[in-house]
Amino acid sequence: MPATDKEKARYQDFIVDQVKALGCVPIDPEATLWHYTNGAGFIGIVESGTIYATQVACLNDSTEIRYATKLYRDAVIELQRAEHDNEVSNQFLTKLLEGMPENPALPAHGPSRFFVACFSSRDDDLAQWRAYSDGGENGYALGFKARGLNNLPYGALLRVNYNNVDHKRAAAEIAAATLRFFLEGMENDHTRTPEQWTNEFLTEWGDWTNRVAPVVKDDCFRGEDEVRIVHELNLTEYSQIRLSQKATLLSRHLPLAFPVWMQTRYPILPLVSVVVGPGRQQAITVIGVKVLLKQMGYGELPVTISQRPLQRP
Repeated sequence: MPATDKEKARYQDFIVDQVKALGCVPIDPEATLWHYTNGAGFIGIVESGTIYATQVACLNDSTEIRYATKLYRDAVIELQRAEHDNEVSNQFLTKLLEGMPENPALPAHGPSRFFVACFSSRDDDLAQWRAYSDGGENGYALGFKARGLNNLPYGALLRVNYNNVDHKRAAAEIAAATLRFFLEGMENDHTRTPEQWTNEFLTEWGDWTNRVAPVVKDDCFRGEDEVRIVHELNLTEYSQIRLSQKATLLSRHLPLAFPVWMQTRYPILPLVSVVVGPGRQQAITVIGVKVLLKQMGYGELPVTISQRPLQRP
């Protein structure tokens, strides 16, 4: 028997509490969040009225999702040691670990339905210009009001947590809750067998635990000061997935469009300003940016020039 509505509500409440404990919410609705990109990305975003969210296993830094999975796996292994005398618990935890292989050829998050779109709280940040422009030049930072990014029906705007102590605490609590909810499910319905309930429970529970992985990153990335839209793919969106070939993989992306306050001829994003990154022809570039914004219905949005020095390799 699948998880009941009451059980599903408990899973949801637990994960929401974990996200809150990690400090991922709330986010000031009037805060400006910055999306850094290169010239081709800027033109594509403004002309399409969408921002690409990337499937979590296809992110530029392939280690970040594996980081969260390893923490969870380590916590489950520790829990299994503590439960070594309980046969039912041991069998369940063994099955759980089999679904989290450490083999990169079998990525646990490869089939995940979660896509993320990334923003930074830092404006005109030199590290971001280096990371997302063409060799340190021709970058653009698109500023968005947080309130305009936080109204997607299948997504949430969340602050990334970089505190490794918080991460280990969350992993241990989620591992303990995994076993607790499984055992409670067995007690609540005596018609369930451990084998049947294991598969049914892990399918439902995994949909909730997978929401935590995209909002924890190692402390070494703290300088990004990142905020993310974490979006769960709905079946009606499957046909909208777009593919692009990267250096090492075929990446999956989902164009996100945002509801607006007033209907316009073109799709409009909650864009409030644009910064032209370091470059040799910034003044001329500003003119081109303003032309494109007017063409696409944004009017006289503020367009400014980065004050950071141009640094080319």
